Amino acid sequence: MSDILKDKHFAFNVWDFESAKAVIDAGARCNKDVILQTSALIYKRIAAKSFLMFVKEYSIEKGIRAWLNLDHCKEKELLMDAVDNGWDMIMADGSSYNVEKNIEFVNDISKYAHERGVLVEGEVGQIIGTEDDINVIKECVASKEDIKNFVGQTEVDFIAVAFGNAHGEYVGVPSFRYDLIDYTIEISNKPFVVHGASGMPKVALDKLLGIQGVKKINISTDIKKAYRRGIKKANINLQPIKISSSIYEEVVKEAMSKLELIK
Repeated sequence: MSDILKDKHFAFNVWDFESAKAVIDAGARCNKDVILQTSALIYKRIAAKSFLMFVKEYSIEKGIRAWLNLDHCKEKELLMDAVDNGWDMIMADGSSYNVEKNIEFVNDISKYAHERGVLVEGEVGQIIGTEDDINVIKECVASKEDIKNFVGQTEVDFIAVAFGNAHGEYVGVPSFRYDLIDYTIEISNKPFVVHGASGMPKVALDKLLGIQGVKKINISTDIKKAYRRGIKKANINLQPIKISSSIYEEVVKEAMSKLELIK
């Protein structure tokens, strides 16, 4: 588990075996390890044990490491199920609660996960936007007080905070609170997670990658847009294999474009 804590990784949301294969292949071509994320909605729809077996065996075959993370989950039973099914990481998302209840929720699941060798990510403040079964309309940038309380009273392995980032697509030029990232890393000494990295201006993404404590950067919407491009490129051909191949190629290309940013 140590490599996932100390190195920088892009984490890509996937939805089935084929998208997982495409991201792993992208990682192999770039010689970079990858994190595959399943939303709570996707987790409920896949055959978890078979999916885990495929990801682990295929990544070994391709010569890289691929970890599995259950992303943005608010359901205790589902989080525990992912732990029991061998997921490497879980995100216990209590960000919609006040900080006291968030701490209680995260600590409750962290004990169960840590006893079984599974890493836990927590989040302070709510990140605006829509993604799978997440729909946050009102932005709630984290306060330093809430970050301090969360850090001091939880044992999370990764920490995310709302710093002006957003799920989905950005409208206009985003204004990021880099001071909150620096503050969180300084007082926690924990790997920092950037949510909503899809569609970020390259200058912002480069700056985030240049921050030593930023270790995990999440990409979801850009992978879905690659899926859509694949369908559009193949829409004159109704053969399923042609459509699947086109989607695969676009997802590989998109994942590689992100992985190549890690120096």
